[in-house]
Amino acid sequence: MTDGAHARRASKEAAARFSLLRLARQLIGRTLVYALFPVLITQAFALRRHALTLVPAAGSPRGRIGRGEPLRFLAIGDSIIAGVGARRVERSTVVHVARFMSGRLAREVHWQASGIIGASARRIRRDLVPALPAEPFHAILVSVGVNDVLKLERKWRFRRHLLKLVHDLRRHSPHAVIGYVGLPPLEHFPKLRRPLRFLVGLRVRRFDTVARETLTRVPNTLHIPLTFSPRPDMFADDGLHPSEASQRRLAKMIADRLAPGLAPASGRRASRSPTVSSP
Repeated sequence: MTDGAHARRASKEAAARFSLLRLARQLIGRTLVYALFPVLITQAFALRRHALTLVPAAGSPRGRIGRGEPLRFLAIGDSIIAGVGARRVERSTVVHVARFMSGRLAREVHWQASGIIGASARRIRRDLVPALPAEPFHAILVSVGVNDVLKLERKWRFRRHLLKLVHDLRRHSPHAVIGYVGLPPLEHFPKLRRPLRFLVGLRVRRFDTVARETLTRVPNTLHIPLTFSPRPDMFADDGLHPSEASQRRLAKMIADRLAPGLAPASGRRASRSPTVSSP
């Protein structure tokens, strides 16, 4: 047997071993999930019931901040967009993002927060997109996926609903920069108990990969990864959402990615302390 034949045979054997190992992992994983399924379902539904008792941040879901050429900014999605974890909307992630963008671009940001607590990608598309105003936005922030994970949604269904949601937003605002907030590391969240924490952590990483790969199909759309190591003091009292201080840090992370794709005001310097006002 020639050296080339030996190499091809070794390559085929290595590929076969890898395939068997992957199959074994899948079977072990599925067996474990099936064995723990009653516990997982109980914990997942308990967590969902808890989520439905959460309240959004107090205040108007729209406003304007800063001075200069107007920039229309939409945030649409789940409880983060609704401001859960902040007492007032002025301290929520959405308004902090608007404030940071206004400062960076020297523009008056007209922001709108359209969020539903506990909503999946499918529900956001069904209930919120049709209610959007006719005027297009310059920037859109999307936060969905966590509830799809907690509802044990299948990856292919999440991919389909996310892609349809983003395409709907693109049709509404053809020239907008669309940013998708990556899924957080739920396996470190204090409210999640084992074994749900293990399964959720695994599924979150997979769903985030699905979202990142899916969004490459939509022009002028970016995935904003959440790269941080959670600590207990970073969470609100519910153990699921970021505290007010954490929401500000999260907003800066988001604005750093969104702002470069938006045009700053011509001949204007950035405002150091933009002010918030109601419409």
